[in-house]
Amino acid sequence: MTAPAPLNPLPVDGPARPELEKVLGFYSVVFIVIGQVIGSGIFFKPQVVAQSTGGFVGLILTLWIVCGLVNLCGALAMGELGAMFPRAGGTYVFLRETYGPLWSFMWAWGEFWVIRTGAIAALAAYFALSLEYVLWPVDVGSPAGFNLDSAGSSMTQKVIAVLAIAALGVISIIRTTWAGWVQNVATLVKGGFVAVLAILPFVALSGDTVDVGPLFPASMNGGSILGIGAAVAAIMWAYDGWGNVTVVAEEIHNPQRNLPFGLIVGVIMLIALYTGANLAYHLVLPSDVIAAPANVCPAIPVCERLFPSFGAKLMRAMIMISVFGALSSNVLVGPRVLFAVARDHEFLGPFSRIHPATKTPAFAIAGMCAWSCALIMMGGLSWDPNAQLFNLMSEWTVFGGSIFYFTAVAAVIVLRIRRPNAERPYRTWGYPIVPLVFLAFYAFLLVTMLLEKPGHRLVGLGLISLGAIVYYAFAKRTPDAPEVAAGEAEASAQLA
Repeated sequence: MTAPAPLNPLPVDGPARPELEKVLGFYSVVFIVIGQVIGSGIFFKPQVVAQSTGGFVGLILTLWIVCGLVNLCGALAMGELGAMFPRAGGTYVFLRETYGPLWSFMWAWGEFWVIRTGAIAALAAYFALSLEYVLWPVDVGSPAGFNLDSAGSSMTQKVIAVLAIAALGVISIIRTTWAGWVQNVATLVKGGFVAVLAILPFVALSGDTVDVGPLFPASMNGGSILGIGAAVAAIMWAYDGWGNVTVVAEEIHNPQRNLPFGLIVGVIMLIALYTGANLAYHLVLPSDVIAAPANVCPAIPVCERLFPSFGAKLMRAMIMISVFGALSSNVLVGPRVLFAVARDHEFLGPFSRIHPATKTPAFAIAGMCAWSCALIMMGGLSWDPNAQLFNLMSEWTVFGGSIFYFTAVAAVIVLRIRRPNAERPYRTWGYPIVPLVFLAFYAFLLVTMLLEKPGHRLVGLGLISLGAIVYYAFAKRTPDAPEVAAGEAEASAQLA
């Protein structure tokens, strides 16, 4: 059996298909990268990291930097693919070009039903919860403060979450540039606040900082290594999302340059922001306080000390804006995957339409937002009284989604072998070491996730694998899109 032949990124023959307008520039790429990543992780994960590492500040900062550099390796590799295939869909396109339409369809299946829509639903629920905490704050530092497990549990929160998704969806349908402006403003606010949070302790405390004690543990044992693994998983979750900017490649001006370099600049800025913020946390509060179970969000007591009269309110407002920015970014980029797969498979035809007036993938945006809202409204139907349906589904599929992410970066190496002479406007710096570093690190995470909750991981793989049944039942029966047909013609010519 031969491996699937790579497909051509652009139609060779056949009718021209509608293209999305190029309306996003270099700065929008950088803002989307940062906006996709900075959500709640930088505010909530430091507690988990401190608990898992014993609170050694040197070790903690080293892990944040190392994980950032690993993600930079992924960005360097993904930039090559984005420059090669500047089409709507991102990972979907990379998987299709490298491994064939079945693998890419299964990715899109998981994206629509669970992965992306689950993320949109969860972020909208977190936004509703954070809005409640801004309007009706609980006691500062109490365990009830920002109890994320309760997000989306009340009807009020569900209504707010649905309205937020609907509003962002309408903005994205009307104008991609409007959605980009919303994203840029939210990213400027939250990125600027994280930068201020990183710098302010050196100014406000005037040397009255916490003694951080030993920077690294004197010795390591099995428990320490497992703790570091847990910390790495939390940090990688906080960095997750930078690759989603490739989904909107078709709408970026000069994507061969702006996409890879925007990715690189965005991830470097994230490393600086995250490392600086964590240093600030540990200069303001002792590690044992940050790790305390009551401090679900250590950023709140940090802000309380820096701004005694209004710090907690300010931090809650910033978390609300940060989550809203991440939500707006997902609503902007997520529907492009549905749009891309619909262009390849006729039975999904309505989702491939571009609105004649707004020039946006309006039907794909509406479809993805509608299902995200449905997940929110069905959240209470979960059989687990302590978890919302969208959170459970997302937890199940994070392993399967990570496998696709792994194979997308591996596509850089596969395509270098299969298509050595293909045009590459940008070539990965440090190839092949850079992508191999990312892949080795991600392989470690995949094994860790599988060993941690094997049942959940296998259920998630089963949900994603249902896409194969749908593919063979419907997708294979529909006429190939020009893009797919051209690739098959090329493959036949190569075999001949």
